[in-house]
Amino acid sequence: MKNAFINSRLYSLKHSHSQSTVKSQKIVVFSMGNIHLALPSDAVYKVTNQIPVYGTGFNGVGLAHLGDRQITIVELHRRFFTAKGKYLIIAESKAGELYGIPVASVPTLMDIPLSRIQVLPDSYRHADLLAIATHVCHIPQADTLLTVFLLDVEQLLPSS
Repeated sequence: MKNAFINSRLYSLKHSHSQSTVKSQKIVVFSMGNIHLALPSDAVYKVTNQIPVYGTGFNGVGLAHLGDRQITIVELHRRFFTAKGKYLIIAESKAGELYGIPVASVPTLMDIPLSRIQVLPDSYRHADLLAIATHVCHIPQADTLLTVFLLDVEQLLPSS
């Protein structure tokens, strides 16, 4: 599964201008409470201020308009019992469908070596709220490691 992850459309390779090639992935990192989540940067269509969301609000999914396009809003903050966001990360699926994730603060762009990215065990994915995460990475930060769960845009909506 790790090779499929690395070779997928979602994850690209960055080549440095030096003689050696550094393989890395740019990710857009954001927080939901005390959990850090990320999307691959090439799946992120846009980050904007929060826009009006329409729908019943009962199932954690809404609808928003961006120009002439419709965005399915995935209210992850409900799954993690956190406050509603002031910003909106808009991701695009392989089929071109837009998904919005409300977040409380501006996300951070990070460049992570592919060697730090690990596949999450299926047993964990199926037993936890993070069924939408496929991989995890541990990023050195001062005196600690920042654990970031990498989301799969294709799995953002809860299964029916």
